[in-house]
Order: sequence, then structure tokens, then C-alpha cells
Amino acid sequence: MSTPPLTFRRSLSLTTRALFASAIAIAAMVADWRLGWLEPLRDGLSIVARPLLAIGQFPAMVREQFERATLDVLVLQRENAELRTRLTHLVVQQQLAQRCAEENDRLRALLGLSPLPKVRLIAAEVLFDTPDPFSRRVVVDRGSNHGVRLGFAVVDLSGLVGQVTRVQPLVSEVTLLVQEGARVPVEVVRTGTRGIAWGVGDGRLQLRDVLGEWRVREGDELITSGLDGLFPRGLPVGRVVRVEGASGAPIVLVEPFAAGERLRQILIAERLDQPGG
Repeated sequence: MSTPPLTFRRSLSLTTRALFASAIAIAAMVADWRLGWLEPLRDGLSIVARPLLAIGQFPAMVREQFERATLDVLVLQRENAELRTRLTHLVVQQQLAQRCAEENDRLRALLGLSPLPKVRLIAAEVLFDTPDPFSRRVVVDRGSNHGVRLGFAVVDLSGLVGQVTRVQPLVSEVTLLVQEGARVPVEVVRTGTRGIAWGVGDGRLQLRDVLGEWRVREGDELITSGLDGLFPRGLPVGRVVRVEGASGAPIVLVEPFAAGERLRQILIAERLDQPGG
């Protein structure tokens, strides 16, 4: 009968066997640390274990994808419900605005005044910024074939964006309101003060050429006055953020409502009573 190895003899105590195994483990770790003997073994085990790891992670991945898809559906359902609610409110507001417009037209007719100009809107999408880094212009996907003409106002949900300054058959170039030298006749909502909002090239406007007394202060909102015959009256333009200098001719800086450089969808507004409209 063969004699069992020393390490497996029953005469060895549990403590001795534990110390012997620990010594082997420490020697293997030191050899691996200094000589890298176990690196091929680890690489092989990682290759073998990868499919097992993928199988083990599969249920969690399926659950994660299901939860994500469910969450996306819930988010879309919530957004859809919110949009439906907003659409309902907008429809009601449009109906009320239509009644107010009809009543306003009747009152103006009784007073012998001409009716307010009508506006036709053309939806467009911004294709790209113009390559000139010193200009504030964008190119949109609507042109003369779609009814766009020079001088048309460009707006978004926030207010006035700019003006069409070049038209081709399929595209148009829009000069943004903040372009240096751009200008639009405006009116201070609070006081009725009229002037010209000039683009100063730094993302802001400056109110100049005010008719009569300067009655303007920080927080005042500006709208288009419509006196140029191109921009429809009442389009939101911006808010006064700073008034500096003498009260007779102060420097008035205006923050525009619409951020033209970050827009993707815009509306081109045609004032139907303008020459050639």
C-alpha cells in the first residue's frame, strides 16, 4: 500500500496544513509579482470567463434596456400630454385673439382708421451660419420659390430674430438683429417712447435716435413700432438691461429676447400691406 504524501497525512494538524498552504500561496504571489509567472494563466482565465460574465450580465442588461424603454415611453407620454394641454390653451387663446382682432377692426372702422396690417408666416429651418466670423448671419432653407422676399422680418417664439437680406431660389440669408449696424424701429411698451434699436455686434442692442423725451429705464421691454413699413408692429425685440449717462441722451443697452445663433426653426413674417406684398 502506498504511503500518502506528507501534506495529506491525517497526523498533520489543521494549523500546520493551513500554514503550509499559506506559504505556497505567498510564494506564488511573490513569484508572480517579481516574474509574472501567473500572467498567462490570468489571461487564459479571463478569456474563458468572458462568455460566462456576459451570460451572467445578460438578465441585468435586459432589465436595464426594458426599464430604459419603459422610462422613455413614460417620458414621451408625459410630454405628449403636456403638449396636448398647451395646444388646447393655444387654440383657446387663438380663438380669443381672433375675436379681439375682429372687434378691434370694427372699432377702427368706426373711427375711420385703416385696419392693422395682416401677416403671413413662412416656416423655415436654419441650415448653417455664414462662413464670415465677423458677421451675424444665418442661411435658412426657404427662398424666392417659397415666397420669401428681401426685407421680410424673421421671428421665433421669443421675438424678432432679424431680417432677410439676401434671397436665392431655394435659400435665404438672414441678418440677425445683433449684427453691427442692423437697426429696427422700436417702441417702449411702458411709455410709448419711439426710437431705433441698433445692433452693436456684441450680442446686444443699443437704443438710439429717440423721438422726444427719453422715458426709458432698466427692465423696459421694446417692441417693433412698424413705422418702417417692413416689420409688423408689436413683435417683441428685447429688454433694457442698462441705462448709463445723462438723462437727455443716455446709453441704453438692450438684451434681445431671441438668441439667433442658437436657433434651428424660425418663422419668416411677411407684412401683407407693404409695397409689393
